[in-house]
Amino acid sequence: MHMEDDAAITAIGVGKTFPVGKHTVTALRDVSLSVPAGTLTALTGPSGSGKSTLLHLIAGLERVDAGTLDVLGRQVHACTPAESAALRLREIGFVHQDFGLLADLTLIENVRLPLEATGTARGNAAAAAREAMARVGLEGLEQRFPAEVSGGQQQRAAIARAIVGNRTLVLADEPTGALDSATGAEIMDVLARLRDEGVTVVLSTHNPANLSHADRVAVLRDGMLLSLTAPGEGAA
Repeated sequence: MHMEDDAAITAIGVGKTFPVGKHTVTALRDVSLSVPAGTLTALTGPSGSGKSTLLHLIAGLERVDAGTLDVLGRQVHACTPAESAALRLREIGFVHQDFGLLADLTLIENVRLPLEATGTARGNAAAAAREAMARVGLEGLEQRFPAEVSGGQQQRAAIARAIVGNRTLVLADEPTGALDSATGAEIMDVLARLRDEGVTVVLSTHNPANLSHADRVAVLRDGMLLSLTAPGEGAA
């Protein structure tokens, strides 16, 4: 069991607003939570509840407007865009609902992109990419192009890209949303195995079936955190 001081993510009073015309919309309001390292946390709630915004803030893709947000020992609320980009390249992987693979690159070329962007030699990057693909069950498909494999295999490749180089935090925004239920369950199994290997996973989902894999479930509504529970427990 991980202690709270072994937190990969700590949010305190996090708020985020977006301008819409002459008005502002509050996407997150006073959100506080701690995510222990090596756990799988599911963010759930209706559309517009703030799930994707919270993931984007953790990744440094958006800037926190209020509160503090520590991720892997970095104060991301104070990071410059360049610092946030470097953190994503080296330590944080992001998985999208639509996979986000480049169609004209093979799967292994897609997976090794983050390493090549940090200056890793091509041979070392290829070896690390093969290792990451093996971890998600893609052995033998390294030279296939995205259009030549199934949606589930494309998402596995996106997850391999998110962990390549031994990155320890994976953020996944509706990772099963574009997949059928059986394939989605396989992707959740992949993410759960990564958690068991020590990777911290935070994902957003609308699918109640995905919550069974979670160590913690965070329920958001209208930009507020309603509860943070372990499955089967009462509200925190």
